[in-house]
Amino acid sequence: MHDMTGPHIHAPATVPDGCTWRPATGDVGGLLAAARAGMAILPRDLTPARLHALRTQMAHADIAARPAPPVVIAAWLKKLAPLVSNPPPPAQVVGQAAAIAEVCADIPLGAWTPATRMAWCRQPPRNGYPAGARWPAPGELHAVLYPTAQRIRAEQHQLRRLLALRERG
Repeated sequence: MHDMTGPHIHAPATVPDGCTWRPATGDVGGLLAAARAGMAILPRDLTPARLHALRTQMAHADIAARPAPPVVIAAWLKKLAPLVSNPPPPAQVVGQAAAIAEVCADIPLGAWTPATRMAWCRQPPRNGYPAGARWPAPGELHAVLYPTAQRIRAEQHQLRRLLALRERG
């Protein structure tokens, strides 16, 4: 029987908080910024430590890019309800959540975060109307979450490119 508690056992990579995506920082963030700026990254630049950090961030990005289960969307909306002035009445919650889940089906798991909930609430007024103080229409919410979804996908793409560079080198 193997010791399942020893340091040689590695738990599967998970995104912190179960669904929160955090952009790459440190060496990985620097490598991604350099690649975005068009700087040449050579295989020799990918030291074992950097390669390990790239793979770890790739695991986080892969989890964050997964489709969001309806239960995650519903939980996000449940936490939004006390922050807005017009949450749906209990009889309409399921229908509202289903409509939002349908319209936001392309918004990945990592975009449904406390930070994006605050982004909804802190929107600047539009035509004098405090949009973030109200319950979102599905399309409006999609517009707020879409930039986070795109950042996740862009980072995932750049990480794949860097990891492939190491494989070719």
